[in-house]
Amino acid sequence: MPRRNGLKTILFWITWLLSTLLCQAQSHPLVIGYERFHSKEPSLEGGRILFNELGCVNCHDQPTGLPGRKGPDLRGLLQRNNSDWVKAFLKDPSKTKPGTVMPQPHLRAEEIEAVTHYLGSLKPAKKTPKAFRFVNAERGMSLYHEFGCVACHEPSPDFHPAGGQPDESEFTYPHIPLTNLSKKYDFDSLSAFLYTPHNFWPQSRMPKFKLDKEDGGDLTAFLLDHQNGDSTEYPSIAKFQTHEDLAEIGGEIVELRNCSSCHDSLNKEERRTNKLLPINKHFSDISQSDDHPSYNLSENQIQSIDEFLNAAISQAPVLTSLQTLNCLACHDRNGIGGPDLARKVYFAGDHDLGDVGRYPPPLTDIGRKLQPKWLNEALIGNKTVRAYLKTQMPDFGESVTTLSRELSNEDKISDEPKLRSGYKEVGRKLLGTQGGLNCISCHDWGDRISLGIRALNLDNINERLQPGWFYEYLIDPSSYRTNTLMPSFWPNGEASNNEVLGGNTLAQISAIYSFANNGKGIPEGFHNENSTQFEIKPIEQPVIQRTFLQDVGTHAILVGFPDGIHLAIDGKSGQPAEMWKGRFFDAYNTWFSRFPEFGKPQGHDLAKWPASSRKPLSQFQGYRLDKEGIPEFILKFKEAELIERFTPHKLDSGETGMLRVVHYSRLGQLDDKRLNHPRKIKRTEINDNDPMTRTFIYQW
Repeated sequence: MPRRNGLKTILFWITWLLSTLLCQAQSHPLVIGYERFHSKEPSLEGGRILFNELGCVNCHDQPTGLPGRKGPDLRGLLQRNNSDWVKAFLKDPSKTKPGTVMPQPHLRAEEIEAVTHYLGSLKPAKKTPKAFRFVNAERGMSLYHEFGCVACHEPSPDFHPAGGQPDESEFTYPHIPLTNLSKKYDFDSLSAFLYTPHNFWPQSRMPKFKLDKEDGGDLTAFLLDHQNGDSTEYPSIAKFQTHEDLAEIGGEIVELRNCSSCHDSLNKEERRTNKLLPINKHFSDISQSDDHPSYNLSENQIQSIDEFLNAAISQAPVLTSLQTLNCLACHDRNGIGGPDLARKVYFAGDHDLGDVGRYPPPLTDIGRKLQPKWLNEALIGNKTVRAYLKTQMPDFGESVTTLSRELSNEDKISDEPKLRSGYKEVGRKLLGTQGGLNCISCHDWGDRISLGIRALNLDNINERLQPGWFYEYLIDPSSYRTNTLMPSFWPNGEASNNEVLGGNTLAQISAIYSFANNGKGIPEGFHNENSTQFEIKPIEQPVIQRTFLQDVGTHAILVGFPDGIHLAIDGKSGQPAEMWKGRFFDAYNTWFSRFPEFGKPQGHDLAKWPASSRKPLSQFQGYRLDKEGIPEFILKFKEAELIERFTPHKLDSGETGMLRVVHYSRLGQLDDKRLNHPRKIKRTEINDNDPMTRTFIYQW
């Protein structure tokens, strides 16, 4: 990774600070779909996006045809947002939250106080859950930059992507600011929002990511710059004491201001059901008036909204919907959108797959590519096939309710190529390596890992892909995605394998699709899991095999003994991890797969050391073999050398147990607290009067 020199570092920080200050000083609302694609000159579609995203459509009878956008659920607001922040926001939204689409409500100080008490009287619909206690801000910073957050939000100068820091000039559209988070949230409320944003804001443009239980806490620790690792030590939001008289006045103010038009969560009895009158032809005449909430729009924004209102076209192109939802921050469609050069460096994945392994797929013809059901599930984050991408496809909730249908309608063509049914066994052969096209050399099939690089799984192509698109893609993959590593086996429609089905292109592709649909078995060339051809069998002396082992990791050292009892050592820490009996290990994936999956012991009676005991309290120095081929594991502990040896041991019962001998090179360095043992097994310590040795027999 390239390193910046001192001057470049200073310039980077100055540029970052200036960009942050400019963002905070921005007076007009920031609507990213407009800013990126329509801010250079007024346009009808830019005006459509603004009219929708600013909430104008919620009061005025001028449909936009775009996904609805209303404000957050205000119930329980003061349980999850600091009351001082709420008051400051009501006084000056754009100053408190730069770029906000909340208009200036022109409230006097006493009105702000009353509205705050009214908001405090609204009970939460759901209780805010407690955040995960133990958190890691450094890990949160990595998640923030790799999950996809920086496709919309500003990257941190403290994070160093593998490709080096981008040049500030390569950011071609603004970031959505994340200012004043520590003044707005406490740890629990921000963590809860990151886990389930749609619980608090159903039509938010913030999507829901698939976060493990510790992810939200780690992200929150990074965003709030909480470094001590314990979320319970972050100050909680002070309880707000609501006065009923003030709350009643605040409710009247909220009703008069028609706040319920943008906030569905307000009391239905206080909602003004009548729509406001349609806006006059020239929006600029009233856009800056203090008689109603104002947005301090730029001249370009005003002219764009004017163009939309004068055109009065309610049907929106799908591209405008994608711009509105900011889908094009990660994807492109017909060459429009996708991450800019600066943001591209933060997209991570499998570099062996080239651009395909790092960047989300294009949305060109996506409505024709994906089966409607799969497309709909993909838009809410329920269908993911690219496990190699670190950038997640999140759930956009109710904002994408109609998007899959719109995409399917726009991308539909009348004359689709028709695939035939049948020839399933031929399809199985073509997918395989024995006289076929070697598809499984790159692609997974079901739970079978590919023989080489890990491209996406093929066994669901009939559920995922529409047959016409699939046929055209296989003939010319690069027409869909440039720089793809996927070759064409039917260049210009001519089959490269003429020995199958007479070289008939349509028949061959149909056979592959048919086999994926309901063929039996797996493509030819995968290892037979029931075979013992690659099973390691210790016969005369111990066998040592390094591998990826489930629950142990990528540095497992396996030791198999002819006695039928075996051991796994964690090669990172040198600590014992597992023991088992019976068969030892199948090495097929370890030996033949470029990216082996995590294996499992083949035997039975698995005994495990607790994962906490494998922390590297000592420094692992490797191992050496004695004259019998038995490994002795060497560690440095304090000032002593520690030698650890495991051997099978015949018990009085006739069964075989494991003998563990730990020897320290220096007296006084032995620490019994370091000697952890497997769970739920019988342990016998043997006292051999050697003060520098500990000996144990494990029986299970």
